[in-house]
Amino acid sequence: MAGDETKSSSDSPRGEGRGPHDASVSPADLKLRLREQELLVQWKDGTTSRFDLAVLRKNCPCATCRTEREQRDDNPLKVLRSDPTDVRVVNAKLVGQYAIQFEWSDGHDTGIFDFRYLRSLE
Repeated sequence: MAGDETKSSSDSPRGEGRGPHDASVSPADLKLRLREQELLVQWKDGTTSRFDLAVLRKNCPCATCRTEREQRDDNPLKVLRSDPTDVRVVNAKLVGQYAIQFEWSDGHDTGIFDFRYLRSLE
């Protein structure tokens, strides 16, 4: 964090600065609804979050997707390799106790969604 200001994890509205064992970024329950293309997360702090999987794909944290977003921001006329509009999640798996990884219908599966990152997308 910049400056001398100190913030506790409860001061952070978007997940920044929260440790991996903070209840606000630790899921108590995960439900992947493939038909609805949504992820429901019940956090250990009692909060429930609903994530549209298409929105998660557009915010995929993998290096390839991040680079494509940066290139799009630099040149809005650039044609990107993939358009995730019609892409669906077909499977998912937990990565340790800190993240979830989705398998998409176009074969993309390198994005690892850290739970702190998911909470920051609310």
